Amino acid sequence: MAHHEAEVNLSPEESKFRDFMLRGDDFYKIEIFRSARTWYERALEQDNRSEKARKKIEACNQQLAYEKKVFLILGIIAAVALILFIAL
Repeated sequence: MAHHEAEVNLSPEESKFRDFMLRGDDFYKIEIFRSARTWYERALEQDNRSEKARKKIEACNQQLAYEKKVFLILGIIAAVALILFIAL
């Protein structure tokens, strides 16, 4: 009950911020970092002083950079394997 009462006392802006952060967290948990970042960015638009939203955006950016690196390496490995396969 107390948790529900705290939600009732939120301003519309606080409620939107909380909703956007929760949506971002949902996507982050299932590792859909681009969508998570979008929701955290929307939360930051509601409260541009939120350090929590900024940190979540940075975490998404780090994960996306890591994914990009992994896909690049896998692409190179696949290209080399294909070249070797064709050459033999």
